[in-house]
Amino acid sequence: MIAIITVAWNSYDFLDLMIESLEMYSTFPYELIVIDNSTEKREIHKPHVHQFHMEINIGHGRGLNNGVAKAQELFPEFPFLMFLDVDCHILRHHWEAPFLSKMKKYEIVAGKGVPVKPIRPACMFMKKGIGRKYDWRDTRNYGGHRVSPEGYDVAILAYHRMMADRVPLDFLPTKKNRYRTANGEEFCINGVPLVYHHWHGSHLVERQVDFPNVDLLEDKSKLFASIPWRLP
Repeated sequence: MIAIITVAWNSYDFLDLMIESLEMYSTFPYELIVIDNSTEKREIHKPHVHQFHMEINIGHGRGLNNGVAKAQELFPEFPFLMFLDVDCHILRHHWEAPFLSKMKKYEIVAGKGVPVKPIRPACMFMKKGIGRKYDWRDTRNYGGHRVSPEGYDVAILAYHRMMADRVPLDFLPTKKNRYRTANGEEFCINGVPLVYHHWHGSHLVERQVDFPNVDLLEDKSKLFASIPWRLP
């Protein structure tokens, strides 16, 4: 039983894709908790989806903390948590089994970042105790990473505290993505792609400076219409 947590900000197209992939490919019982920072609210009426609208944008890290609290409140019997960025989706049937197999040896498996940002919760699977124990925000007071709005950035302090606690941690290898987006990736276990991440970020227009791909930015719907993401 897995409580999956995602934080959304003006990204319903991506959230719809995530939900559809979970519905198609999930075998084990799951519940999806959506911490919704969006300025334009849209109600999602889907089985196994629990949506919580924030009055203001509380950021990604605080959103994850909020989601962990909701998971504990709603599903105290669930032994596992998973963080997924809203611009992720599942790639194949029985995706849960490799993650659950990892839990026999590790407390957490996670996306790997760069040296100044060594861990990323774009895709993280963990035992519930890990989710409750650590704070998933970065703060302005942490000098090992760029200055960022408090509560916005992700998991840096948690990573260093896990290292100090000697938490058994494994990283997810990545492969090049099948969709030809500039910096997309596929998270893998034993060479098998399980989760796709990053449609140029979850809010294309706002990130035009970072990703000046005119075709994608002019009409996001064309991107979704043209991608054969469903696998056998």
